[in-house]
Amino acid sequence: MKKIENLLIVLNKQKPAAFGIAERLAGVAAENGVAAEIHSEFPAKEKAFKGKDAVCVIGGDGTLLSCLNCAVKYDLPVFGINLGKLGFLATFSDISDEAFLKILGGDCRIIERNLLQAKLSSRPRELHIALNDFVVKSASMLKMVSLRAYVDGEFIADYSADGLIFSTPTGSTAYNLSAGGPLIHPKAKVFAMTPICPHTLSNRSLVLSCDSKVRIECEGEKTSLLCDGCNSIPLRKGETLDIFPIEKSIKFIRPKGHMHFSILRSKLGWAENPRAHSRRLR
Repeated sequence: MKKIENLLIVLNKQKPAAFGIAERLAGVAAENGVAAEIHSEFPAKEKAFKGKDAVCVIGGDGTLLSCLNCAVKYDLPVFGINLGKLGFLATFSDISDEAFLKILGGDCRIIERNLLQAKLSSRPRELHIALNDFVVKSASMLKMVSLRAYVDGEFIADYSADGLIFSTPTGSTAYNLSAGGPLIHPKAKVFAMTPICPHTLSNRSLVLSCDSKVRIECEGEKTSLLCDGCNSIPLRKGETLDIFPIEKSIKFIRPKGHMHFSILRSKLGWAENPRAHSRRLR
């Protein structure tokens, strides 16, 4: 990775510690000849991303996801400092001045994560992309949705459920996992379709190849499309929705030595010795 000369720092002002961290990092950057702009509006304005080399997000995964469209549009690598909960995307729980300087100097690595796109039949010019997932569900929490699904023109099934999740490998640890969907390695060129509480118990997740396209027909009233848990887009009865992977990706800055399964063990509490755990409970 090349050295960073112009850094955008996006923070979640609802997190009490965010301003202090942002000011400290901006000071370190200035001392080392790097311009750093702090931005606290939510969502961050597109003009803030222009002319930057990278984006530092201070908050949680939601704050980072709010930067997705602009980071992809301007091809900016992103790294996050997690002040939220699990923080699968915002890798750093804290960052020392030394670690921060390594990133500014390019002593780190870039990983790329695949994206999904959704296209609505009634609004074909609108571009909707997701890093984690698209969710099709009822606009009312009290109602199920009725959906008909096809993949590459072939009928899959009719779904009566609380919704359908379309997840990237990155998003497989999010809503998809909570709904009983599979964990997918981030390098896998696939995406998952997972029903939420389906009325037919045999309806389970499908893992589809990256060159597949899913078409959803909305057969009920008041259905919504959620993009990464943020934007909610109303869908009309009879409307069709195409969901498919795209060639565009988002770039993340990771420290050298960052390992995927190490993060999973830490975040999900895997591989703990049950005997050691029982001894601590005595």
